[in-house]
Amino acid sequence: MKVGIDIVLKKIVRVNMMEDKKERLKELLDKQKQKGIKEEEKREYETVLEEVNELFPNTDSEEEVEILSKEDSKKITDELFEEFPFCSSGIEWTFMFYKTIFSNFVDYEGALEELVIKNHKVNNEICYIIDLNYQHVIKTKLIRIIHRVEEVRKWDRYIYSPQIKLVSEFPSNDIAVGWKK
Repeated sequence: MKVGIDIVLKKIVRVNMMEDKKERLKELLDKQKQKGIKEEEKREYETVLEEVNELFPNTDSEEEVEILSKEDSKKITDELFEEFPFCSSGIEWTFMFYKTIFSNFVDYEGALEELVIKNHKVNNEICYIIDLNYQHVIKTKLIRIIHRVEEVRKWDRYIYSPQIKLVSEFPSNDIAVGWKK
């Protein structure tokens, strides 16, 4: 009988050791996964930082251009989607009452600056560059973006100014600008 109990106890110990090993392995895999996620987030942030340095090469302070946290970026992106009508290919421009679309043959910077300043009395309004490929949004002054619109322009990117309810999108070779009164 004692031999039978010893065998059962050894099996229980082995099962417990196997469960401990499985649990430890699971913990190690979870840590590795978290490390991979953090490394990916770091690479993504560095890519956005690189892009900011290319877009705004002579930026002296964080007040001029800032990369928002993931949480703040999500809030801004959600606000954009709530404010303007979107479809699978971007903004649904047929539902926008106030809009202007500049073709590729226009002086973007001058025309955009004239449109925004004339209609919105822009001074130092905050503006966001929202690139749907990244989790981070770039925050700066609208006037800085207007002067860098050619560099900022990409098909999956939006310029959004919540104070004046203005959005810009770059479909094909055009610049589409819409706003709410």
